[in-house]
Parts: sequence; C-alpha cells; structure tokens
Amino acid sequence: MAAIEQSDVIYFVITDRFQNGDPSNDRNVDRSNPRAFHGGDFEGLIQKIPYFKTLGITALWITPVYVNIDDFFDSAGYHGYWAMDFDRVDSHLYSAKPNRAEGSREYLKDLVDAFHQAGIKVILDMVVNHTGYHTPAYHNYPHRRFEEHHFNRGTGDIEGSLSGLPDLDRDQPEVADYFVQNILDWIEETGIDGIRMDTVKHVEDVFWTLFKSQIKARHPEVTLIGEVLNWHPGFIARYQEDRDFDTLFDFPLCGTLKGTLVWDLPMTLLARPRLHPHETWGRLDEDAIYTNTNRLVTLLDNHDLDRRITTEILDSVGHWDRDLARKVLKLCLTFLFTTRGIPQIYYGTEIGMEGRSDPDNRRDMPWSIFGADYLPKEEYTFERDIFLHLQKLIQIRSNNPAICYGYLLTLYVDRYLYVYLREFRGNVVVVAANSGRGDMQYPATIAISANGNIPPRIKQLLSDGTPLRSQFSELPDLTVNVGSIEFQLPGKTAGIYVLSSR
Repeated sequence: MAAIEQSDVIYFVITDRFQNGDPSNDRNVDRSNPRAFHGGDFEGLIQKIPYFKTLGITALWITPVYVNIDDFFDSAGYHGYWAMDFDRVDSHLYSAKPNRAEGSREYLKDLVDAFHQAGIKVILDMVVNHTGYHTPAYHNYPHRRFEEHHFNRGTGDIEGSLSGLPDLDRDQPEVADYFVQNILDWIEETGIDGIRMDTVKHVEDVFWTLFKSQIKARHPEVTLIGEVLNWHPGFIARYQEDRDFDTLFDFPLCGTLKGTLVWDLPMTLLARPRLHPHETWGRLDEDAIYTNTNRLVTLLDNHDLDRRITTEILDSVGHWDRDLARKVLKLCLTFLFTTRGIPQIYYGTEIGMEGRSDPDNRRDMPWSIFGADYLPKEEYTFERDIFLHLQKLIQIRSNNPAICYGYLLTLYVDRYLYVYLREFRGNVVVVAANSGRGDMQYPATIAISANGNIPPRIKQLLSDGTPLRSQFSELPDLTVNVGSIEFQLPGKTAGIYVLSSR
C-alpha cells in the first residue's frame, strides 16, 4: 500500500462501463439499456493497464465492488452504489476461479496486485450511508446483514434517505462497528492504497470520529478521500480539518471553473491580485480555510455531473461548435493540471466523450476509436487532439514539482486573463490563461520585479534575461525584460512557461 501523493494523477472509472474483459460473467447484461449492466469487469481493467500507462495515470479510482441489487424497475446496480452485501465482490466483476469462494475479496486483490506491478495505485469507492433499494431480491438474499431496525426514518442530510435509498443508522453501535470492521477487512485483504468515501455529508459525524480512531490509526498510509458534494469551501473544509479526511473533492473550484473558463464569467471570480486588504476574494483566495489545498482533489466532471463538454460547452456555450468545444476543454484541462491540487480525470474526458445527466454521462468507453498504440486513431482528429494535449499536460506536471508542491501566486488577473506562478525549490512555472473567445489584440505586460506578492528569492530567479520555455510548440518562448514578461494568446488558450537555464 502507498498513500496517494500530490504528484499523482487520478483516473476515475465506472468499472461496468469501461471494458468487458470476460464475457463469461455477463449475467443480465443489456447494453441497449443505459441503466443496466453492460459487462465491464476487473479483467477489462487489467487488459487496459497499457492504456493507463500510455496516458500517464498513476492512480485508478474504481466504483464500489459490493454485491448489488440486479433489478429495480428498469435499473440495476451496475455502478456499485446499491449494495446488498458489503462483504463480497459482485459476480459481474470477476472471472470465477476453482477453489475460491464466491465473491471472495481475493478477486479484488488480484486486480490491485496487477496494477501495483504496473506502478499504479488503486482507490476503492466505499459506501457506509445506505444500502440498495429493498427489492424482493434484497429481502431474500441469504447473506443480508441489516434488518429494518437498523435504518433511519427521519429527514435531512443525516437521517433522511438519499434518492429514496434506505439510510443506515450509524448511531447504532452494531451498525458503526460493522462498517469499521468491514473497511479494515477490505484494506487488509486487498492492499488498496486509498478509499473514496461516498456521501460523506450524509453520515453522522460520530462515525468519522470512530473511523479516525480505529481505521486511520491502524492504516495511516491508506488515503481517505471524502465526497462532500457542496459548492461552498467553508462547508467542505471542516471535513479535512475536523474529520481528518486526507483530502476532499474540490467541488467549489469545479463550479468556479465552469463559470469562468466555460461560461465566460470574469476570471476575477477565480482569483484577485490582492492589492489591498479590502479587495473581494476570488475562489482561490479562500484557500487558507483548508488544511492543505495542494492535497485537494480537483476535477472537471464525474458520474454525478453532466460531462463538461456536452451541456456546458457544446450545447449551452458553444451551440454545437466542436472546434470551440475542443479549445474550451483543453483550456479547462490546462488549468486543472497546473493549479494546486491532485487532478482527477473521469473516464472519457481524455477524448471529449459527451454525456448529459445520469445515465447519459456513463456511456461505454468507445474502444473502437483507439489504435494498437492506445492512442485515438488519426482519423479521429477531435479525440486525438484532446488526448495528446492531456498526455502532454501529465508529462509537464510530472517534470515540474512546482506544479505538485509549490506556491500558487497570482501575477495578474482581469476580465479574461489570469496569469499565475508556481514555484518549488527553484523550479518555476508561469501559466497564462485567456478565457476570452477572441485572440488578445495587444500583448499583455506582466510585472515581476515590481510585484509585491512575489518573494525576493523567486524574483532573483526571474531576473532580466531569464528565458521561460513554452511547453507548447504553437506558442513562443518568453524572456524576462525590464522586470516583466510579455505575451499574447489566442482565444480560449493557456500557455505554460518553464524557467530554463540561461
């Protein structure tokens, strides 16, 4: 086991929708129904390890692996969040082996071992808030753990049901202790590196205290990532500070990115130059509220949100202008991979896969567009351009510790332009993002030596004559001149410039 680090890149996959590696476990599969099982499994993930390596992924987050209910009206628990057995692996996910118990955790361990051999960490999605719907199959299941008296019947985030799912009462010692022991079993029997904990804000605070004292105390190397779906930093920050989550998903920044980079709202909503103490704060100026912003998991979209490229780019903003959509998505990805935090990519985002709300945002991965080299084929120019851009961003991030560990300093911000600096131990990266749809008509001059927010040590690194190498061939290099840098960017474009030896 290894902790999730600030240098990692997380790839989130709905296992059932990624790759069908073993058709022999395709029970109740109906690919014509977007709410049914589609056949993706552990073997499919293992087969695609070379794909993850080609892209540059270092950590894989998979959806829950519990035994789920098969049938609820026209839907099934293909996603893993409708559990009826929290102790066993769902048979849709593994290739049965002789002399191995049905649903054995060893099946997950096989997957974890395969990814560890490839140098990729595994994050397991887990649920303690609710069970699957109480269908006849649930009530008749021989290994059912919970009875009716184990559930809440109240209202609100904690005691109310989420989407009608039966809400477990973790205030009951029997329920809380069961999940503590259950999570310890999954950790110790499979070797997972991290846990993505679902629906954190719907779980009693006392459970997280118990979790901290029992699970984190025993396995501090296992990273706990909390999903607190809320758009306000103050609300989610307390789970990092008071509940001891190692990291949280940065939904507030996700929302601000949508507004600024996609919907053309002022970039000052992201950050302000902080020229005087009474200046209104941008989203990134609120970072002091968190324990460690470099450990927040940043994202553009996931399985609970519309895919960024569809309703927010192609439809709402771009009016189905695919060239604009490509530029906007690349701009969003460039920011995501150069700002503070650990970036998380939702499967398919690397090729601009479309999809509105659930279940449309959970389409099958279109492997037919890829070649033997795991790159989109040349005829798929849209998908290939986005993939290669993301691959390049991951390489840039890997080569520059300033992006993973360093300062985030605002150099300049206005209606459409945001320029910021990352620095760590002498490694300097400058990023300039133009969110406007049009090209910059005149060069922008950004002060370095006169900027009071930059420490003198970094100013010395950026003395006159210092070259900053553009990381994209279509954009020219920069040189510090008279204490400033000057550049001009096309519309919906960001440049990355790295300090180079003279």
